[in-house]
Amino acid sequence: MKRINDEALLKRIGFNPHKGQIPIIEAIKDPTKRDFVLVCGRRFGKTFVAAYAAFRELLKPNRNIWIVAPTSDLTQKTFSYVLRFLSKIYEPGDFSIKTRPYTKLTMANGTWLECKTADNPVSLIGEELDLLIIDEAARIAPMVYERELAATTMSRKGRTIFISSPKGKNWFYNKYKSIEKNENGFVWNAPSSDNPKNSPEELERIKNTLPEAIWKQEYLAQFVDSGAEVFRNIREIVLDKELCYEEPIPTHRYILGVDIAKLNDWTVLTMLDKQSHKVVAWDRFQRVDYPIQNNRIASLAKKYNNARIILDSTGGGKVLNDFLTREEGLIIDDFNFSNKSKINLIDKLGQYIENKSVFIPNEPVIINELEVFGLDVTDGGTLIYSAPVGMNDDCVCSLALAVWGLNSTKVRREAPPYIGARKEERKIEKIKKKKIHR
Repeated sequence: MKRINDEALLKRIGFNPHKGQIPIIEAIKDPTKRDFVLVCGRRFGKTFVAAYAAFRELLKPNRNIWIVAPTSDLTQKTFSYVLRFLSKIYEPGDFSIKTRPYTKLTMANGTWLECKTADNPVSLIGEELDLLIIDEAARIAPMVYERELAATTMSRKGRTIFISSPKGKNWFYNKYKSIEKNENGFVWNAPSSDNPKNSPEELERIKNTLPEAIWKQEYLAQFVDSGAEVFRNIREIVLDKELCYEEPIPTHRYILGVDIAKLNDWTVLTMLDKQSHKVVAWDRFQRVDYPIQNNRIASLAKKYNNARIILDSTGGGKVLNDFLTREEGLIIDDFNFSNKSKINLIDKLGQYIENKSVFIPNEPVIINELEVFGLDVTDGGTLIYSAPVGMNDDCVCSLALAVWGLNSTKVRREAPPYIGARKEERKIEKIKKKKIHR
């Protein structure tokens, strides 16, 4: 095919790149560059320039392209930009689009572009790509890139474009540093202020509402030691399932953290041993009728020595509390979620993880939620703890509710037996004494 004239192409699609985007486009034009890491502040226009790279690749025959992001909504944003560019040159009949199971655009020249989400790693296995765009890469769990995505460009010697604002010094930071030293790579680090559409007055207003570390990370695009990354050293508290899960011990006390499903998320039950601080039982389910859900919670609590339940009381949690207290006679503590109370809850969990004072099973869904969970800032400047848009934090909240019931980060070797166990032991001692006297 003919060599692409980027100057003419940009003019035809109405894309007038600002000063911060021009070096990126120049690098994309260089065929020797295979890996790109764009570390840019919010509203810089990094997604727009990545969409141009995808659009440019669509003009070539027989190319395979993926756009991958933490959620479907983020991939659709990039995809919409690609469609905007295509509409300037092609008629709707010149390409086809299907939306199930994933959005996929196919050109007459044999090239296709498909949108994928990192929250379904199984769907990322086996494809061979010429171009892989990973949007909000810092918000994707490292195992998803390492196990599924890294190999997709290998056989076709494809290119990978990582775009994101930083998230502490996680795997995205390491990727930035490694590509920086690679002659076949390109890195670009730019603040939000490089985009002339972001007024200095508005940026200053936002700056005055944020902690310094968040401002530096989200708008100056700096890798900071203490940014939006909430939980550190998560892998150091992970135990093999056979070492973590265990049946109830009569002399131990337990806490059950219950996060109730809302709409499309999950109900998660996390059983924590107050002595070992291990998650000894765990359950996760969705779209279950309330009577079945209630019975599963009650059965698990009773099995573990009538465990104390700490329950998310927002939404349907209040009704569940009434049922478990009235019908099952269980001890329940309400926890009412608000932005302030959630900050306190997550801060305590963070402390226990940091001190290696709580231990979790090797369940990928738990680990993934902990790794991507972060401190975010709304467009209005409010700080919130949350999972990335479109992802869940049910496992995080359930674990945090269980940890909320712990009184000390110190893991005890021996725990005082629960009240029922003392009664049982006294009965056994009396029986033994009677037998001796006989």
